[in-house]
Amino acid sequence: MTLLEIEGHNTMQYDPREALIRLDNDTALMTMLIAVFIKECPGYIERLQAAGERQDLQGLGEVAHTVKGSAATIGFETARKLAEDLEVACRQSGVKSIASFENSASKLIEALQNCEVPLKQWVNNIQ
Repeated sequence: MTLLEIEGHNTMQYDPREALIRLDNDTALMTMLIAVFIKECPGYIERLQAAGERQDLQGLGEVAHTVKGSAATIGFETARKLAEDLEVACRQSGVKSIASFENSASKLIEALQNCEVPLKQWVNNIQ
């Protein structure tokens, strides 16, 4: 298990055991999926920020949905949960203003910005 500390937030844990079970313990595949996730993170962040700037709740929810699936695939539970919470809030809200979602979006962006080190650390530990 790898821990990821986010300033001002709880420690995030990266524990891919359940994801590995779904992948028949194929660590080579998990390593490849982690590399893809890391590569996609800047795009996720950019899309989240752009949706926020456009005040686009639907767009924000769609990006959160994508991040949720990608994070779940590699067992990155902290990002999956943050993305799921944001997605549900965006899709179920009668609120027209995105301001109420800025904190949730910021936490998800921060998790994505800080995930590379612990994910790579896990990869290095299994090699």
